[in-house]
Amino acid sequence: MASQNPIVKWPFGAATLLALVATGANAIEIVNSLTIVDGVAVAATGNRTINLTIDAGVEAGARLLVKTKSTGTETLIPGTGMKGETITGVAGKTQVVEYVFDGTSFVQIGKFIQID
Repeated sequence: MASQNPIVKWPFGAATLLALVATGANAIEIVNSLTIVDGVAVAATGNRTINLTIDAGVEAGARLLVKTKSTGTETLIPGTGMKGETITGVAGKTQVVEYVFDGTSFVQIGKFIQID
């Protein structure tokens, strides 16, 4: 029998930290109960779309936190596996938005906020 290394999910294990690329489609795989997507370390230089692949083991109530920064008015578009509004950037500013998994897709739970 092969040994298995299951993922220890948040809150008992660490959250999953993922990064966005500067422009275009971003494929993100969700396997944890808490995923934080960093779109600040690499600021947007063009419109970005997040497309999710959601693992079958992800349970309703899982959270997705997305941070984004842009060099101008680039947009962050919720794509596959997500429901919510498009965020239009403000040059040099960081915006944050949270989504919760409803068993089918990650749904935006509030208005995005600018934190700087």
